Amino acid sequence: MGECIVAEKPTVLLVESSVRGEDPANWNQVLSKFNVIRYDCKNVDEFCERLAPGQAYSNIAAILRTGWLKAGTYAHHRLFAGKAVDLYPASLKLITCSGHGYDAADIDALSRRGISYANTPNTCTEAVANTALHLILNTYRYFTLAEHYTRTDQWSSSREIGTMAIEPCGQVLGVVGLGDIGMAIAKKAAYALDMKIHYHNRKPRSDAANILPGGAVYHDSMESLLDVVDCLCLACPLTPDTENIISSSTLGRLGDRKIRIVNIARGGLIDEDALLAAMQSGSVIGVGLDVHANEPGINPKLRDNYRTTVLPHIGVASRTTWGQFDEVNIRNLDEFFFGSKDNVTIVNRS
Repeated sequence: MGECIVAEKPTVLLVESSVRGEDPANWNQVLSKFNVIRYDCKNVDEFCERLAPGQAYSNIAAILRTGWLKAGTYAHHRLFAGKAVDLYPASLKLITCSGHGYDAADIDALSRRGISYANTPNTCTEAVANTALHLILNTYRYFTLAEHYTRTDQWSSSREIGTMAIEPCGQVLGVVGLGDIGMAIAKKAAYALDMKIHYHNRKPRSDAANILPGGAVYHDSMESLLDVVDCLCLACPLTPDTENIISSSTLGRLGDRKIRIVNIARGGLIDEDALLAAMQSGSVIGVGLDVHANEPGINPKLRDNYRTTVLPHIGVASRTTWGQFDEVNIRNLDEFFFGSKDNVTIVNRS
């Protein structure tokens, strides 16, 4: 079951980022089994034109998009949603794409076309979790503000940080989304920073007690989690249910409490106007963001506030990650056409 036998070489459209980790041995194996066309469209309209019968992409069996999706000429080419999906040739059976998230793909539309969409789970877990740990610590110690004062010769002004900073040890870290990345963040924060872990997930994780020192407390609602956290870390997917999960309504529950917020998932999880209002009122006293609502831009009120730590969606950015992206993408391709589809990290299994 799940076995697939292919009589001739399938044609693969390769969409490469300018930042990619390529293993020559693995890649040579791809070249020996597949016909590879390298994507070089100027825009999505040109991509759609090449999908038409008789055009360059009319017989592709798979699309492999690999490397850092946020880098290079094609970073803003949305190929797996919108009008392009309806124009895909009947020959297209698989899309395999770098990354844990897949909110940039229209999974329902792809499923209706009978196209399998595979991601690369657990390939950037360490990189993103390390970034989250950095942001969590910064929300407590205000190192971004300290560095700003240092670089601008405001040594005396830096002394105010001593009146603001505290250590995170013993504080409650609330993780929203205890998947691979969320669990890695919780583990690092518990062991390295001696934080207590609470979390909100679709369902409890039975292994949390074995992985985390002291275990973890499950909350079946965001409201319950917000009632107890000192620092909230967002590590969940962006879905219609989680869009603006941090809003004026949720932040209004804080009352006189003061918390810190970290986001390493997707910018759309936070209503930035509500966040800024909470910062202004003093209910949010530390912020660390790797993702933003209007990327690649950033809200100027966040950019100019050195009490926040803001990064350019770079949590994933590690040569270790790029190598793992390529490894899983290539394995997905090989297993789908020449091995077992059961071994492919397909998101939309029926």
